[in-house]
Amino acid sequence: MVNDMRKNLKQVIAEWKLFKLPEMVERDTGISLEGKSIVAIVGVRRAGKTYTMFHLIKELIKDVGKNNILYVDFENPRLAGMNASTLNELLIVFKEMMAPDKNRRIYLFLDEIQNVEGWVRWVRILHNKGNYKIIISGSSATLLSREIATSLRGRSINFEIYPFSFKEFLRIKNFSYDLDVIKYTEEKGVILRYLNEYINYGGFPEVVLSPEELKRKLLTSYFETIFHRDILERYRIRNISLMENFLLYLLNNNSKYISLGKIERFFKSMGMKVSKKTLGEYLKYAGDVFFVFTIEIFSHKIKDRLQYPRKIYSIDTGIVNTISPESKENRGRLYENIVFLHLHREKQKHPGMGIYYWKDREGREVDFVITDGLKPQKLIQVSLDVSSPDTMKRETRALLKAMKEFDLKEGLIITEDYSGEEQNKGRHIKFIPLYEWLLLKTEWHKQS
Repeated sequence: MVNDMRKNLKQVIAEWKLFKLPEMVERDTGISLEGKSIVAIVGVRRAGKTYTMFHLIKELIKDVGKNNILYVDFENPRLAGMNASTLNELLIVFKEMMAPDKNRRIYLFLDEIQNVEGWVRWVRILHNKGNYKIIISGSSATLLSREIATSLRGRSINFEIYPFSFKEFLRIKNFSYDLDVIKYTEEKGVILRYLNEYINYGGFPEVVLSPEELKRKLLTSYFETIFHRDILERYRIRNISLMENFLLYLLNNNSKYISLGKIERFFKSMGMKVSKKTLGEYLKYAGDVFFVFTIEIFSHKIKDRLQYPRKIYSIDTGIVNTISPESKENRGRLYENIVFLHLHREKQKHPGMGIYYWKDREGREVDFVITDGLKPQKLIQVSLDVSSPDTMKRETRALLKAMKEFDLKEGLIITEDYSGEEQNKGRHIKFIPLYEWLLLKTEWHKQS
């Protein structure tokens, strides 16, 4: 048995030695391999965690050479039944076959590491030796961010991987642009067409690269896999019908306000028995596996943030359009979801950045309040079409009220295709098309 495993390990190392890294688009992950911490790559399934590892390896090879790098996919059938003892044997075989430079750090990329019994203790011991840089990844169904933090006891830094941003989407389409020029040329039509595709089908890498006739099928399969493997199996959900209808409810209400009380009343009106406690657990499960995200109202009072409804956003507008087709009729909500996802990606790069919404007692609301801690820095409104005087008045009034309350001099309204500026009593409102805003480089923690 031991000899069989050693033979399998040698085969795995030999395959890695001959493995040619695939061509891949550069991702804007912000992952750094500097420092001693274990790097944990997490996120929704099919977002590109493995390819992110490959990209990191490709860059590393330029500096340290392949002999000091090991990538292992623990879903490889040859590695079935591995435990902490055979992990030690894996390192012995690696050093025997790859002869790494003893004077350089060894980089271990451990993909789907949760399949190995006793992996946590082994990784901790190896990390404490100091001459290994460990990068781990696992599926949402079995390796959650909070569990990594608990298991590795402060030794790890989590990096979240999402479906492509619009900038990455254009990169994989080999579309180059100059923002200062494109708005005045016919190429603007091309970028608007790409934006429409991005909104309709989302940013999952395989979906982006697939022909149109396969995109919906892939997105449906992603939803079903997340539903069955990441949620039902992981959390041992018994009321399958309720869980499925709950997820559909969330997708149908993307970019809207939700409250557990309202959802409870909705399901009870449909004759389904449910409690707010159960719905709260279901919402947490959906968030844990990166299927949805919620934001709270901005307030310095914790009580307000907990009591007011939250706003809900999906991981990908392609899934929303596929599973909840009626959502396609409300482009404004899809635009808002895209804006949220862009902000959330930026949040991973800027510790302390907060994302909230704002609403006053008169019903005026601002879609996003961007904070540094609990200090408001930027206000963002999303409004597809501001050509109507009533719409323009409604959006600017809410923004001006919030700007006055937070003592900010500038507010932003993201539109479909309108650019402009307005001044009102010393306060500045800027209008910018979504495609342009998504491609700008922005400093989030400083007021413009």
